[in-house]
Amino acid sequence: MDVGIINLLLLIGILHGQRRSATVMSGMLEGMKVVGLDLETTGFDSRSERIVEYALVGSDSDGSHIGLCSLVDPERRIPSDATRVHGITNGDVKGAGAFSEHADRISEIIDGAVVVGHNVIGFDWGFIRMEYLRAGLEAPRVHGFIDTLKLARKLRVPGRHRLGDLCDRYGIDLERAHRADADASASLIVLWKLMKEYPERFHFPLDDIIESLD
Repeated sequence: MDVGIINLLLLIGILHGQRRSATVMSGMLEGMKVVGLDLETTGFDSRSERIVEYALVGSDSDGSHIGLCSLVDPERRIPSDATRVHGITNGDVKGAGAFSEHADRISEIIDGAVVVGHNVIGFDWGFIRMEYLRAGLEAPRVHGFIDTLKLARKLRVPGRHRLGDLCDRYGIDLERAHRADADASASLIVLWKLMKEYPERFHFPLDDIIESLD
């Protein structure tokens, strides 16, 4: 079975079933729309590079599953260095549609959500905002961000804090690293694992935790 699907099935169990039995998780996120976000891009600079894949996975405020993953035509060539990282080629994105064709679906999911991701504040959200700006559209209004990279550093989790390192620490299968669906679901599972390991650090209102990571 595809590792991304395995992680997603585990994620659904966490958000729908185990969340209700985990005091910290339910107390902090119960009744919220929680969306894991990850992007793959043509490079690192949001001002000049473009999105080639996005994934949004998680749980709506009513407990229903959220899952959307799609390739995007970046309207420019994908450098070979980027393809070596995520495996997405120019042929893969042909006919996938420019970002402007995906924007409404993305907004519908992200609006009002707690957005979770690894380096989501420093990387992913900058790309999202820039793509909306290029398209002449207003970026989604989110409830806030939980950046698992910033969170791991704040909690002083032993070892390195890359997503792959945290997945190794917590036994999360991430064979398809650097594909958006696998990384988005993994970031949510990492959040759950951090909450389980450091429960005393999460007995605060959600907005206080979000503000501390801003």
